[in-house]
Amino acid sequence: MARWWIGPKGSSTWPASSSGRGCGSPSSISRAMKEEIFGRIAALRDRMEAEGIEAALVFQKVDLFYLTGTMQDGLLYLDPSHELLLIRRHPPRAQEESPLELVLPYSSLKELPDLIRGHTGRLPEVIGLEMDVVPVGLFRRLQGLFPGGTFKDLSPLILHLRRRKSPWEVAMMERAGKIGRRVYEEVPRVLREGMTELELAGKLLQVAMAHGHQEYIRMRGFNAEAHSWHVLSGPSGAVLSSIDAPMGGLGPSPAYPMGASPKRIGRHEPILIDFGTSYWGYQADETRCFSVGRLPQRLKDAFSATREILAEVVALARPGVSCQRLFERGWEVARRLGYEDYFMGPEGYKTRFIGHGIGLEINEPPFIAEGHDYPLEEGMTVALEPKMVFPGEGAVGIENTYLVTQGGLRSLTPAPEDLIEVSP
Repeated sequence: MARWWIGPKGSSTWPASSSGRGCGSPSSISRAMKEEIFGRIAALRDRMEAEGIEAALVFQKVDLFYLTGTMQDGLLYLDPSHELLLIRRHPPRAQEESPLELVLPYSSLKELPDLIRGHTGRLPEVIGLEMDVVPVGLFRRLQGLFPGGTFKDLSPLILHLRRRKSPWEVAMMERAGKIGRRVYEEVPRVLREGMTELELAGKLLQVAMAHGHQEYIRMRGFNAEAHSWHVLSGPSGAVLSSIDAPMGGLGPSPAYPMGASPKRIGRHEPILIDFGTSYWGYQADETRCFSVGRLPQRLKDAFSATREILAEVVALARPGVSCQRLFERGWEVARRLGYEDYFMGPEGYKTRFIGHGIGLEINEPPFIAEGHDYPLEEGMTVALEPKMVFPGEGAVGIENTYLVTQGGLRSLTPAPEDLIEVSP
């Protein structure tokens, strides 16, 4: 098969970590970004060696972006001495976006053994794969291509690395949080009685995208789907759906049964807006509450309770504190305040978490959840989301994304947290 050696690096558009609108002017891939990518690769190699994994094949697009800087269609082959970025579409763009030197085109998976053997001299015997996301059909094809190979799960190793964010990653999440602030600042200007949830969601999405939001929210897992426009008003805020969350919303139709719906927004009902934003792939997740006219006092009190729960969990959180202990603290406060029946969903369908890790995906480790008895570490990023669900009435809650620092949690989502009641 003909080989194609791609020539010298061109330009790329990696954003600087300073604040501002957009992704910055194009520039050559910086030394800092090369160090970022190759540092991740070196750390993964160390973990592979410790786990007895001789080589890795990385297919999932988010993991591929994390390790190469590009999300073009292809895969990364990684062993102790080689990193081969094999791309189907589009090799020239992958070469522009990634600091990896060896970017090779390929057209069929059956070429993979020859490509590996041609550049490394041999085929690996123990191969790591992202077992949580690689389809069975692809796995069986790889078994046929590497008949003597043993396959091990690579996903826990990659996800372990992704838990702690670099300063550059934190800067991207901060910029996503600033987009979120602009979104929530827009709500009082456009929210009107009688508009549909979808209308409001569309107006907010327009604001987010005008400031660099990529629209799509990435979630790991089979059949996993996520979106920005979780706009839930009144009773639709208490509607459950397929998503593992305290509430799901009606959605546009049974074909997409979550999030904003054609329901019209009425007076004096809670409007919960859980609007995730993403900048350069990195996400921030936050929730704020609104109403047209005055919200009933019972729901105001419940909203205040979620803020108190959040404050107590944040006060406890710091490096070394167990994620399960934070989960337990949230429930302790909910019980003390008398909201056990409504906290994190209706009886029988309560979610067993109050927070989750976040970064390139909205559901990555660590999880502030029952059974997750491992410590927070400096550099982790988590979203904490205490919420109350009142069947037939709606939902209220608060959510912020935080960076774990040596001294505690630092919010990356600066939108004001108060309940906002818009005049009819």
